[in-house]
Amino acid sequence: MSLVAGAALASYDREAVQATLRALHQHQAELSALAEERLERDAVVELANTLERDHAVLDAWLVETDVDTPAADSHPPLGDRDAYVALQEREGDAFETAYLAYQENLLRAAIDYLERQRPEAVEELTEFDNHLRVTRESLRKNLALVESLR
Repeated sequence: MSLVAGAALASYDREAVQATLRALHQHQAELSALAEERLERDAVVELANTLERDHAVLDAWLVETDVDTPAADSHPPLGDRDAYVALQEREGDAFETAYLAYQENLLRAAIDYLERQRPEAVEELTEFDNHLRVTRESLRKNLALVESLR
C-alpha cells in the first residue's frame, strides 16, 4: 500500500464509524417493526421489508469485519430524535407520510456521514473499506426507492 493510501485510510475513527453503522442498522430494524404494525400500502410495506433485509445483511457483514465491533447506542443515529418520537405517535396515512420523510432524511444523513468518512481515492481497500463503499451504495439505492414513493 502506498503512503498516500495509508494516509487516506487513517482519516477516520474506525470504532466510531462502526458504532454509528451498527446503530443505523439496528435502528432500521426498529423502524421495520414499527412499519410492520402501521403501514398499509403494499409498495411501502415492500420498501420497509427491503430496508430491513438490506440493513440486516450489512450489519452481519459489519460484525464479521471486526470481532470487537462496538455495541450500538440505543438512540436513533444520524436522525432527528424528535422526528422519530413524532413518527411513533402517528397512524394511518399520517404515519406513512412521516415514515417516508423520516427514512429519506435518515438515509441522506447516513450517506453524507459515510461520504465524509471515506475518501474515494484509496488504492487498496481493506474489507472494512469495501464494506463502507457497499453500504454507501446500498443506502443510495434505498434512498432512490424512498424518493420514488414520496
